[in-house]
Amino acid sequence: MNKISLFFIGALLLCNGAFAQKNEYGFFVGSSGYFGDVGYENAEKMLAHQSPAIGFIYKRNSHDYLSFRTSIQAGKIKATDEWATNSTRKARNLSFESSIIDLNLGFEFNFFKFSTRKRKITYSPYLFAGISAIAFNPKVMGTQIELQPLGTEGQGTNLPNTESKYNRFAVAIPFGFGYKMNVSKKWSISLEWTWRSAQTDYLDDVSTQYINPILLSSEAATWSNPSDVEITNGKSRGNKNNNDWYNFTGITFSYKIRNKPNKCPKALLP
Repeated sequence: MNKISLFFIGALLLCNGAFAQKNEYGFFVGSSGYFGDVGYENAEKMLAHQSPAIGFIYKRNSHDYLSFRTSIQAGKIKATDEWATNSTRKARNLSFESSIIDLNLGFEFNFFKFSTRKRKITYSPYLFAGISAIAFNPKVMGTQIELQPLGTEGQGTNLPNTESKYNRFAVAIPFGFGYKMNVSKKWSISLEWTWRSAQTDYLDDVSTQYINPILLSSEAATWSNPSDVEITNGKSRGNKNNNDWYNFTGITFSYKIRNKPNKCPKALLP
């Protein structure tokens, strides 16, 4: 096959691709949840403690099996050791809540040949993966007391074996699955559940060890150990080897806008 033939084939594919692409603008409504060092010990209990979440999604359907998307989602995550079944964790009495904003970029892979145009198959399960930038700000549950500025594990105090205060911006790795279907020529609906593996262990302000309360400010000492249990310096407060997780679960309503067909230049046509 000569170069001229390859050129014509490539040009025709590009022209056909112009007809296949369609944009979607969607509104997400659902819930968000958390799993980490505070609260329940089993991840499956996450769904029992969800908070409302909303978001906006843009999709670029470049192929019947593949869509690229970006979205921004916002919700709340929270937990308290009162939810724990382990008596030691329950006695620890830590709690937190935080708003969380997730800006992500990723792709959907459809299991079936799903098209935004009218076809016999108008539904498909799919997988989602990507990368997220997140913002969070843990507070004592039910209050406006921000935990990061306090340095509850000695952060920012220059004490031995402590670190600087953690960043309230981080990266996360989202992945999950969903099911989508066309309900009309202009509208589609998708059900989705995605986990986010946060690349930080401080969504809940808990990670390393207790610090001698004498070395902390009075407020930091109060919220570092709000229990009645006497704590020795250096005792484990969290598990620094496991980062925190959170999820978004819900429904997206999408409005579809077809691109205007791009006609192939006459010079490319036989």
